[in-house]
Amino acid sequence: MYPTLFQIGSFRIDTYSVMWFIALALAIVWAIHRLALYDLDEDESRRVMAVSFFFMLLGARMPEYVRHFSDYAANPSLLLDLNRGGMEEYGAILGAFISAMIMCAFSRKVSFLKLCEVAAIPAMLAITIGRWGCFLNGCCVGLPTDFFLHVHFPRDAEGLFRHPVQIYYSVIAGCIVLFLMWVERKVLPKQKKHFQPVIAPLALILYSLMRLAIIPVREGFSLSEIFTSYWGYMAILASIPLECLWLAYGLRKLKAQN
Repeated sequence: MYPTLFQIGSFRIDTYSVMWFIALALAIVWAIHRLALYDLDEDESRRVMAVSFFFMLLGARMPEYVRHFSDYAANPSLLLDLNRGGMEEYGAILGAFISAMIMCAFSRKVSFLKLCEVAAIPAMLAITIGRWGCFLNGCCVGLPTDFFLHVHFPRDAEGLFRHPVQIYYSVIAGCIVLFLMWVERKVLPKQKKHFQPVIAPLALILYSLMRLAIIPVREGFSLSEIFTSYWGYMAILASIPLECLWLAYGLRKLKAQN
């Protein structure tokens, strides 16, 4: 793999950070371009997105900070070391979701539900691209396998192959992007008449199912410890019924109003 993009002396740029930076930058640019689709005020929406971006990064790092609080308390300089523990997608989504909801509650120009519709597809694009950073970094690896779709990581013993879970994430997320774009084309005309969120809850459901489907073949996962060590995945599992209710409500309202 290629964990280091380039290095000059002690100055090192890692591939993981660069790929996720590119992924998030493209997602933000696309989200801004999509604001007009939902008649959102661009200036106010950009302010909300800027603050949400900060809390998205904070949320992505928060699980790592909580798990190893004593280490970071002893050496605060480690807080900015993204290679230490990496970032968690569900933390990023939660951080952006909560911060945007609070800001929109105090704004008369930006609808939180519309902003969720705007951001949902670009967020899945970020995962599609960003997971290649995980692959090139050699992190988030899968379990050893003899399955025909396998990859050898340099740090492993010769002849040891693993599930390329990073590529699984990327390919599935890319398919979700295409599917959501197709759904949006079908429902957007109806949403403009009487807006009800559909894309955002559908994106959350598909994302949750993707994470739950892949995690059993990811290294470090133990089904016996899911209730004690994998609280993030328990939160994902618990949120699916709420996301389904949100989607069903939106679809029912659109059908009734059109």
